Amino acid sequence: MARKRERFERIDVPRGGPHRNLIGAVVCVAVFAVAALVVYLVWNRVRLESRLGDANLDDALAAQDAEVVPDGGYVASTDEFECVLLLTADGLEDGATLSAAQILSVNRTQGTAVLANVPVEAKVTVDEEPTTLAELFSSSGYAACVAPLSSAANVSFDHVIVATGDVIEEATGLAGLSPSELIRSASGLLSKLRTDLDAQGLLSLAETLSGIGVANLATAEATLVAETTTDEAGNATETGYQVIDRAQLGVALGLLVPAA
Repeated sequence: MARKRERFERIDVPRGGPHRNLIGAVVCVAVFAVAALVVYLVWNRVRLESRLGDANLDDALAAQDAEVVPDGGYVASTDEFECVLLLTADGLEDGATLSAAQILSVNRTQGTAVLANVPVEAKVTVDEEPTTLAELFSSSGYAACVAPLSSAANVSFDHVIVATGDVIEEATGLAGLSPSELIRSASGLLSKLRTDLDAQGLLSLAETLSGIGVANLATAEATLVAETTTDEAGNATETGYQVIDRAQLGVALGLLVPAA
């Protein structure tokens, strides 16, 4: 008589439990959450790093043709300067409105700095067509303003920072950070600016400003004068535009000094 075979369950095979599907779902959700967090952190870092080393601003700086040419009774200072154009707007995208323009002139020889305000209604010229700095910013973007303002102010800019708020004091607070720490520690600042400066360049400027002290920055105002044209009869007529007094601005920034 044939023997009935007994069946035994293998102990090395996992058994399904009442919560097996629930546990699997929780694990999947956790994996997806971690993956999403990693993607976000990488994306955010790339986004912040893209605020530095702006290629459009690099090109704009290279297109400048301004020289510090002495005007009546002045000569160019022999000190070493670093000039930074600061543009403040309500946004960083096309169509934004420019609210303020400033020129930061750092005298590296003397260890001093001057921050000059430039009225946004100042006249600039693009392809021989007159406009204002504010209009040019709104119609063509921040990079388009660099070379025309350089010519109008007779100042050659070394760097440009475009931001949605005042960044001088915040930038000074970066002093002492390393380039790798910059992205982690200054995400708030980086998220509201664009600049041609790379991480090391921005930190170098921060160190300089920190050494001088924000409270020690001298301030100045770029003077605007009504532009006039003269007809054949010698009659002067205002054009409706206001131009920067280049000599006065050059002196205020320290770029020009009285001739001996």
